[in-house]
Amino acid sequence: MNSMNPLSSHLRDSRIPQYCISHFINEEHSNKHSRLPHIHDDFLELFFVYSGKGRYMVDSQSYDIQEGDIIICNAGVLHGENPADTRHVRSYSVGISNVALLGLPDNWLCDEETSPVISSGMLAEHIGSIFRLIHLLSSDPKNLGETCNCLSQSLLLLTYEMLLSRSRNLSIRSRTTASATADRIRRYLDVHYREPLTLPSIANALHISEYYLAHVFKDEFGVPPMQYVMKRRIGEAQGLLMDTSIPIGDIADHLGFSSICHLNTMFNKYVGIPPGKYRQSMREMKE
Repeated sequence: MNSMNPLSSHLRDSRIPQYCISHFINEEHSNKHSRLPHIHDDFLELFFVYSGKGRYMVDSQSYDIQEGDIIICNAGVLHGENPADTRHVRSYSVGISNVALLGLPDNWLCDEETSPVISSGMLAEHIGSIFRLIHLLSSDPKNLGETCNCLSQSLLLLTYEMLLSRSRNLSIRSRTTASATADRIRRYLDVHYREPLTLPSIANALHISEYYLAHVFKDEFGVPPMQYVMKRRIGEAQGLLMDTSIPIGDIADHLGFSSICHLNTMFNKYVGIPPGKYRQSMREMKE
Protein backbone atom coordinates (compact mmCIF):
# COMPACT_ATOMS: atom_id res chain seq x y z
CA MET A 1 0.00 0.00 0.00
CA ASN A 2 1.14 3.53 -0.71
CA SER A 3 3.02 4.89 2.33
CA MET A 4 0.91 8.06 2.13
CA ASN A 5 -2.28 6.11 2.79
CA PRO A 6 -3.25 6.69 6.45
CA LEU A 7 -4.24 3.04 6.84
CA SER A 8 -0.75 1.79 6.00
CA SER A 9 0.66 2.33 9.49
CA HIS A 10 -1.99 0.04 10.97
CA LEU A 11 -1.82 -2.80 8.43
CA ARG A 12 0.54 -5.73 8.00
CA ASP A 13 1.85 -7.40 4.85
CA SER A 14 0.99 -4.34 2.71
CA ARG A 15 -2.50 -5.73 2.21
CA ILE A 16 -5.20 -3.39 0.95
CA PRO A 17 -8.73 -3.76 2.38
CA GLN A 18 -11.37 -4.35 -0.26
CA TYR A 19 -15.08 -3.53 -0.33
CA CYS A 20 -17.11 -6.66 -0.95
CA ILE A 21 -20.80 -6.14 -0.11
CA SER A 22 -23.39 -3.66 1.15
CA HIS A 23 -26.94 -3.95 2.47
CA PHE A 24 -29.71 -1.55 3.42
CA ILE A 25 -32.64 -2.48 5.68
CA ASN A 26 -35.55 -0.09 6.19
CA GLU A 27 -37.57 0.33 9.38
CA GLU A 28 -40.58 -1.69 8.24
CA HIS A 29 -38.51 -4.69 7.20
CA SER A 30 -36.43 -4.48 10.39
CA ASN A 31 -39.54 -4.44 12.55
CA LYS A 32 -41.15 -7.43 10.82
CA HIS A 33 -38.24 -9.66 9.89
CA SER A 34 -35.24 -10.17 12.17
CA ARG A 35 -31.81 -10.93 10.70
CA LEU A 36 -30.96 -14.12 12.55
CA PRO A 37 -27.43 -14.87 13.84
CA HIS A 38 -24.94 -15.75 11.12
CA ILE A 39 -21.22 -15.76 10.42
CA HIS A 40 -19.07 -14.29 7.64
CA ASP A 41 -15.94 -16.39 7.27
CA ASP A 42 -14.00 -14.21 4.85
CA PHE A 43 -14.86 -10.59 5.62
CA LEU A 44 -15.72 -8.29 8.51
CA GLU A 45 -18.97 -6.35 8.60
CA LEU A 46 -19.57 -2.82 9.83
CA PHE A 47 -23.24 -2.41 10.76
CA PHE A 48 -24.50 1.16 11.17
CA VAL A 49 -27.72 2.26 12.88
CA TYR A 50 -28.89 5.13 10.66
CA SER A 51 -31.97 5.68 12.80
CA GLY A 52 -34.02 3.90 15.44
CA LYS A 53 -32.99 1.52 18.18
CA GLY A 54 -33.05 -2.15 19.12
CA ARG A 55 -30.78 -4.92 20.29
CA TYR A 56 -28.02 -6.73 18.43
CA MET A 57 -26.03 -9.81 19.35
CA VAL A 58 -22.30 -10.17 18.74
CA ASP A 59 -20.64 -13.38 19.87
CA SER A 60 -22.33 -14.39 23.12
CA GLN A 61 -23.55 -10.96 24.17
CA SER A 62 -26.57 -8.83 23.33
CA TYR A 63 -26.18 -5.05 23.12
CA ASP A 64 -28.62 -2.15 23.12
CA ILE A 65 -28.04 -0.20 19.90
CA GLN A 66 -29.31 3.20 18.80
CA GLU A 67 -28.95 5.85 16.12
CA GLY A 68 -25.30 6.57 15.31
CA ASP A 69 -23.90 3.28 16.61
CA ILE A 70 -21.42 1.22 14.60
CA ILE A 71 -21.36 -2.50 15.40
CA ILE A 72 -18.17 -4.35 14.49
CA CYS A 73 -18.77 -7.93 13.35
CA ASN A 74 -15.40 -9.63 12.94
CA ALA A 75 -14.98 -12.49 10.48
CA GLY A 76 -15.90 -15.83 12.01
CA VAL A 77 -17.88 -14.22 14.84
CA LEU A 78 -21.58 -14.94 15.21
CA HIS A 79 -23.82 -11.86 15.02
CA GLY A 80 -27.44 -10.99 14.37
CA GLU A 81 -30.81 -10.40 16.01
CA ASN A 82 -33.10 -12.29 18.35
CA PRO A 83 -36.61 -12.60 16.86
CA ALA A 84 -38.07 -12.03 20.33
CA ASP A 85 -36.47 -8.58 20.64
CA THR A 86 -38.39 -5.47 19.59
CA ARG A 87 -36.53 -3.36 17.06
CA HIS A 88 -37.24 -0.52 14.67
CA VAL A 89 -33.96 0.20 12.92
CA ARG A 90 -32.99 1.74 9.60
CA SER A 91 -29.54 0.33 8.95
CA TYR A 92 -26.69 0.05 6.49
CA SER A 93 -23.95 -2.56 6.52
CA VAL A 94 -20.70 -2.79 4.62
CA GLY A 95 -18.56 -5.91 4.25
CA ILE A 96 -14.79 -5.43 3.92
CA SER A 97 -12.29 -8.17 3.13
CA ASN A 98 -8.49 -8.46 3.08
CA VAL A 99 -8.18 -6.58 6.39
CA ALA A 100 -4.91 -7.36 8.17
CA LEU A 101 -4.52 -5.10 11.19
CA LEU A 102 -1.41 -5.37 13.32
CA GLY A 103 -1.91 -7.74 16.24
CA LEU A 104 -5.29 -9.07 15.10
CA PRO A 105 -6.49 -12.07 13.05
CA ASP A 106 -7.40 -11.51 9.42
CA ASN A 107 -10.58 -9.48 8.95
CA TRP A 108 -10.82 -8.41 12.59
CA LEU A 109 -11.08 -4.80 13.73
CA CYS A 110 -11.12 -5.30 17.51
CA ASP A 111 -10.08 -8.03 19.92
CA GLU A 112 -12.37 -10.23 22.02
CA GLU A 113 -12.01 -8.03 25.11
CA THR A 114 -13.32 -4.90 23.38
CA SER A 115 -16.96 -3.91 23.13
CA PRO A 116 -17.90 -4.12 19.42
CA VAL A 117 -20.44 -1.29 19.69
CA ILE A 118 -19.15 2.25 19.12
CA SER A 119 -21.17 5.45 19.32
CA SER A 120 -20.10 7.78 16.52
CA GLY A 121 -21.43 10.79 18.45
CA MET A 122 -21.15 14.09 16.60
CA LEU A 123 -19.84 12.27 13.54
CA ALA A 124 -23.00 10.17 13.16
CA GLU A 125 -24.54 12.21 10.34
CA HIS A 126 -21.32 12.22 8.31
CA ILE A 127 -20.57 8.55 8.88
CA GLY A 128 -24.14 7.69 7.96
CA SER A 129 -23.68 9.57 4.70
CA ILE A 130 -20.62 7.45 3.88
CA PHE A 131 -22.51 4.20 4.51
CA ARG A 132 -25.41 5.43 2.39
CA LEU A 133 -23.11 6.57 -0.42
CA ILE A 134 -21.32 3.23 -0.55
CA HIS A 135 -24.66 1.47 -0.81
CA LEU A 136 -25.83 3.72 -3.64
CA LEU A 137 -22.57 3.43 -5.59
CA SER A 138 -22.44 -0.35 -5.16
CA SER A 139 -25.18 -0.69 -7.78
CA ASP A 140 -22.53 0.03 -10.45
CA PRO A 141 -19.49 -2.04 -9.42
CA LYS A 142 -17.92 -1.94 -12.87
CA ASN A 143 -17.50 1.82 -12.90
CA LEU A 144 -17.63 2.68 -9.20
CA GLY A 145 -16.04 -0.34 -7.53
CA GLU A 146 -12.78 1.46 -6.78
CA THR A 147 -14.70 4.36 -5.26
CA CYS A 148 -16.48 1.89 -2.98
CA ASN A 149 -13.07 0.50 -2.01
CA CYS A 150 -11.77 3.94 -1.05
CA LEU A 151 -14.89 4.87 0.90
CA SER A 152 -14.83 1.51 2.71
CA GLN A 153 -11.19 2.05 3.67
CA SER A 154 -12.16 5.47 5.06
CA LEU A 155 -14.91 3.86 7.14
CA LEU A 156 -12.48 1.28 8.40
CA LEU A 157 -9.96 3.91 9.41
CA LEU A 158 -12.58 6.12 11.07
CA THR A 159 -13.94 3.21 13.07
CA TYR A 160 -10.47 2.08 14.09
CA GLU A 161 -9.48 5.58 15.20
CA MET A 162 -12.67 5.82 17.29
CA LEU A 163 -11.73 2.54 18.93
CA LEU A 164 -8.26 3.85 19.75
CA SER A 165 -9.55 7.14 21.11
CA ARG A 166 -12.33 5.70 23.23
CA SER A 167 -11.29 6.40 26.79
CA ARG A 168 -12.42 3.08 28.14
CA ASN A 169 -13.47 -0.14 26.45
CA LEU A 170 -16.02 -2.48 27.99
CA SER A 171 -14.65 -5.94 28.69
CA ILE A 172 -16.65 -9.12 28.31
CA ARG A 173 -17.69 -10.77 31.52
CA SER A 174 -15.38 -13.30 33.13
CA ARG A 175 -16.06 -16.87 32.14
CA THR A 176 -17.18 -19.50 34.64
CA THR A 177 -16.62 -23.22 34.14
CA ALA A 178 -20.25 -23.60 33.05
CA SER A 179 -20.07 -20.73 30.55
CA ALA A 180 -16.80 -22.11 29.19
CA THR A 181 -18.59 -25.41 28.61
CA ALA A 182 -21.44 -23.58 26.89
CA ASP A 183 -18.89 -21.89 24.63
CA ARG A 184 -17.41 -25.30 23.78
CA ILE A 185 -20.88 -26.58 22.87
CA ARG A 186 -21.57 -23.52 20.74
CA ARG A 187 -18.26 -23.88 18.89
CA TYR A 188 -19.18 -27.48 18.08
CA LEU A 189 -22.63 -26.44 16.83
CA ASP A 190 -21.16 -23.65 14.71
CA VAL A 191 -18.96 -26.19 12.93
CA HIS A 192 -21.57 -28.94 12.53
CA TYR A 193 -24.91 -27.08 12.28
CA ARG A 194 -25.49 -28.24 8.68
CA GLU A 195 -25.33 -31.88 9.74
CA PRO A 196 -28.25 -34.03 11.00
CA LEU A 197 -27.61 -33.29 14.69
CA THR A 198 -29.53 -34.62 17.66
CA LEU A 199 -29.09 -33.89 21.35
CA PRO A 200 -27.70 -37.40 22.01
CA SER A 201 -25.22 -37.14 19.12
CA ILE A 202 -23.95 -33.75 20.36
CA ALA A 203 -23.63 -35.00 23.95
CA ASN A 204 -21.78 -38.10 22.77
CA ALA A 205 -19.35 -36.07 20.64
CA LEU A 206 -18.55 -33.72 23.53
CA HIS A 207 -18.53 -36.43 26.23
CA ILE A 208 -21.08 -34.74 28.47
CA SER A 209 -24.59 -35.73 29.57
CA GLU A 210 -27.59 -34.66 27.52
CA TYR A 211 -29.19 -33.03 30.56
CA TYR A 212 -26.12 -31.00 31.46
CA LEU A 213 -25.56 -30.01 27.82
CA ALA A 214 -29.12 -28.70 27.42
CA HIS A 215 -29.14 -27.01 30.83
CA VAL A 216 -25.82 -25.18 30.62
CA PHE A 217 -26.35 -24.09 27.01
CA LYS A 218 -29.80 -22.61 27.60
CA ASP A 219 -28.61 -20.87 30.77
CA GLU A 220 -25.80 -19.18 28.86
CA PHE A 221 -27.45 -18.39 25.51
CA GLY A 222 -31.17 -18.35 26.30
CA VAL A 223 -32.21 -21.00 23.77
CA PRO A 224 -31.99 -24.81 23.68
CA PRO A 225 -29.15 -26.25 21.57
CA MET A 226 -31.38 -27.59 18.80
CA GLN A 227 -33.21 -24.26 18.49
CA TYR A 228 -29.81 -22.58 18.22
CA VAL A 229 -28.93 -24.95 15.36
CA MET A 230 -32.15 -24.09 13.54
CA LYS A 231 -31.60 -20.35 13.97
CA ARG A 232 -28.06 -20.73 12.62
CA ARG A 233 -29.42 -22.49 9.53
CA ILE A 234 -32.04 -19.80 9.00
CA GLY A 235 -29.48 -17.02 9.52
CA GLU A 236 -27.20 -18.51 6.89
CA ALA A 237 -30.17 -19.04 4.56
CA GLN A 238 -30.96 -15.32 4.84
CA GLY A 239 -27.43 -14.48 3.73
CA LEU A 240 -27.65 -16.78 0.70
CA LEU A 241 -31.05 -15.37 -0.24
CA MET A 242 -29.76 -11.79 0.06
CA ASP A 243 -26.45 -12.19 -1.73
CA THR A 244 -26.81 -15.04 -4.24
CA SER A 245 -29.19 -16.45 -6.83
CA ILE A 246 -28.82 -20.03 -5.55
CA PRO A 247 -32.16 -21.87 -5.93
CA ILE A 248 -34.06 -22.26 -2.67
CA GLY A 249 -34.03 -26.05 -2.98
CA ASP A 250 -30.23 -26.02 -3.19
CA ILE A 251 -30.06 -23.74 -0.15
CA ALA A 252 -32.20 -26.24 1.76
CA ASP A 253 -29.86 -29.10 0.82
CA HIS A 254 -26.73 -27.07 1.58
CA LEU A 255 -27.88 -26.12 5.07
CA GLY A 256 -29.12 -29.51 6.16
CA PHE A 257 -32.89 -29.11 5.88
CA SER A 258 -34.74 -32.33 5.22
CA SER A 259 -36.66 -30.74 2.33
CA ILE A 260 -37.53 -27.39 0.75
CA CYS A 261 -40.86 -27.62 2.60
CA HIS A 262 -38.97 -27.90 5.89
CA LEU A 263 -36.94 -24.79 5.04
CA ASN A 264 -40.10 -22.90 4.05
CA THR A 265 -41.84 -23.82 7.31
CA MET A 266 -38.91 -22.96 9.59
CA PHE A 267 -38.02 -19.78 7.69
CA ASN A 268 -41.59 -18.53 7.92
CA LYS A 269 -41.67 -19.38 11.64
CA TYR A 270 -38.55 -17.39 12.54
CA VAL A 271 -38.49 -14.62 9.91
CA GLY A 272 -42.19 -14.13 9.28
CA ILE A 273 -42.29 -14.71 5.51
CA PRO A 274 -41.28 -17.61 3.22
CA PRO A 275 -37.75 -17.56 1.76
CA GLY A 276 -38.93 -16.68 -1.75
CA LYS A 277 -40.76 -13.58 -0.53
CA TYR A 278 -37.78 -12.67 1.64
CA ARG A 279 -35.46 -12.75 -1.36
CA GLN A 280 -37.92 -10.69 -3.38
CA SER A 281 -38.32 -8.12 -0.58
CA MET A 282 -34.56 -7.65 -0.32
CA ARG A 283 -34.28 -7.12 -4.08
CA GLU A 284 -37.17 -4.67 -4.18
CA MET A 285 -36.26 -2.68 -1.08
CA LYS A 286 -35.63 0.91 -1.98
CA GLU A 287 -34.83 3.97 0.05
